[in-house]
Amino acid sequence: MSQTKKRFSTQNKNMSRRGFIGGSMALLAGAGLQTPAQLMGAPHSSEANEIKIQKFRTLGRTGFKVSDIGFGTGELADSALLEAILDSGVNYLDCAESYGRGRAERIIGTVLKKRAGERKKIFVTTKLGLRKNDTKQTIMDRAHKCLERLQTEYIDCLMTHAPATVERLKNVAFFAAIDELKSQGKVRFCGVSNHGPQWNDVPETMEKVLVAAAHDGRFDVMLFVYNFLQKDQGEKVLQACREKNVGATLMKTNPVLNYFEMKENAEKLETEGKKVPEYLTKMLKRLKARSDAAEAFKTKYHLTSYDAVRDAAIRFVLSNPNVSCACPTIKNFDDLEFYVGLSGKRFSSVEKRALQAYKMLMEPFYCRHACGECEASCPAQVPVNTIMRYHHYFAAQRREKSAMQKYALLPTAKADACTRCSGYCEQACPFGVPIQGLLAIAHEALTLV
Repeated sequence: MSQTKKRFSTQNKNMSRRGFIGGSMALLAGAGLQTPAQLMGAPHSSEANEIKIQKFRTLGRTGFKVSDIGFGTGELADSALLEAILDSGVNYLDCAESYGRGRAERIIGTVLKKRAGERKKIFVTTKLGLRKNDTKQTIMDRAHKCLERLQTEYIDCLMTHAPATVERLKNVAFFAAIDELKSQGKVRFCGVSNHGPQWNDVPETMEKVLVAAAHDGRFDVMLFVYNFLQKDQGEKVLQACREKNVGATLMKTNPVLNYFEMKENAEKLETEGKKVPEYLTKMLKRLKARSDAAEAFKTKYHLTSYDAVRDAAIRFVLSNPNVSCACPTIKNFDDLEFYVGLSGKRFSSVEKRALQAYKMLMEPFYCRHACGECEASCPAQVPVNTIMRYHHYFAAQRREKSAMQKYALLPTAKADACTRCSGYCEQACPFGVPIQGLLAIAHEALTLV
């Protein structure tokens, strides 16, 4: 097993985020404001139990007032954490039948049953990944299984999970099931999620699918990608949501990776005694040059840490009035304190400068979520968007086990195929990202060796 895997396997799963970040990311640490709490206005630890959501926004035509910070439950494993999240005022829960193979829904159900008197104050979404052979009845059966696990009489919003084309968006069986479930009082609203091309689909952009969904008129809520490095598609979707009064909820609001760790992984590949591909050597030189430039950037722009950039990234998306809420993954109580501490806070000029500096520094190494423009050029049909999304889960969201499991189950060519390639993806990338090298690093991180 690699040293990277050994390190992650021995980490306490409940280790505080502060402790981890303090030890692993120094890229933006330095001058100016000295702590994330100072920069972001986060409460001191003695105030943690008093942190509350400060702002609620209208979720499109649903009329529901949702907390500006929601909760993406993909890694939910602790009912006590969910209790604390709800106590803080978070009232938007984003779930899916596939999260933990139903585990997240079951935990939500246990907590909802205990808090039956609060049910109408909590907006619960869950998602179904539609299959080619699904019928109205199979979709209804799966929705009823969700209801059983959630231990609730109704789902506020039932979403179709990541349809990758406009054709699949307009699934006749899904809408027939939605109509029936609404007539039964089992579902209140209809929604859709999307984070770009999937490994088994002819790629269509997130923008194309979701703008079509807004104009379709049957979708009340959307979940999609929008962040300070990937703005263009998201802003067009947000505009369509505003025009059609669709609730806009966000995922992957933090595009920031631990680039020091990425550089270390690249250097590790160099020192394994194997012949290092030229594309990886070139990328490593670019990484070193950029990280060396961090000293000048941190002095000029008063950057502090990974936390500072991450929190500023969330405040950036919340500064857009067309956003209903952001749905970060909250894995522990430290996460809860920091994320809820961002509620209702304005996007400051300090944060704006920090993000501008970070963008200048590391944007060339960001493989855009929901892009996939290079995939058609790959002769091995490597699912670039999917693999880099899994690496984002691993490196930015610290969902190491889940990311590695997803990668292991990917029924396609994996990124090891990239070592035998001439770099068609890099030639096709409109942003000049050294994606072949990033895929090699992703494979190293996501594979047990």
